[in-house]
Amino acid sequence: MTKDELLKLSSEVLQNANEEDQYVLELLLNGLKKKQFHEKGSYIGALLHAEGEYKENEFKMTIPNTPIIQNALNIVHGGITATLLDSAMGGLVHHILPPDKAAVTTEIKINYVAPGVGKELTCVAGMIHKGNKTVVTEGKVFRDDGTLIAHSTASFFIINRT
Repeated sequence: MTKDELLKLSSEVLQNANEEDQYVLELLLNGLKKKQFHEKGSYIGALLHAEGEYKENEFKMTIPNTPIIQNALNIVHGGITATLLDSAMGGLVHHILPPDKAAVTTEIKINYVAPGVGKELTCVAGMIHKGNKTVVTEGKVFRDDGTLIAHSTASFFIINRT
């Protein structure tokens, strides 16, 4: 698609947009802008407006609960909760590995226990085991009222950075 075609599509979308559509477009464009200016390392992190913090073998990641991540029931889509868990647990692994190593998810198991509602979701990831070839983590996602909405364990395979 050319820039002119994108501008035309953007104009059509804006012309027909209601207030919520405009808000979603604003979120998408601001996320893309953060990625372009290297404020975020990945498109998914930028689009989710994820904020992460590493502290003493724990990684905490928070995302706002916006219409972009909600399903037709107006609760956070389970796949977004899974992405938050995988991203936070992977972020933890990234912080504990030496610079020449990386990790990829080999297995993840999630138990969903409450609906994702409220203003934001926070995932707290912790270490269960660190070996030479694999790392096992756990993550818990909480609503802003402190209610646990999901619990997960995941395994990561350590690889050489290319």
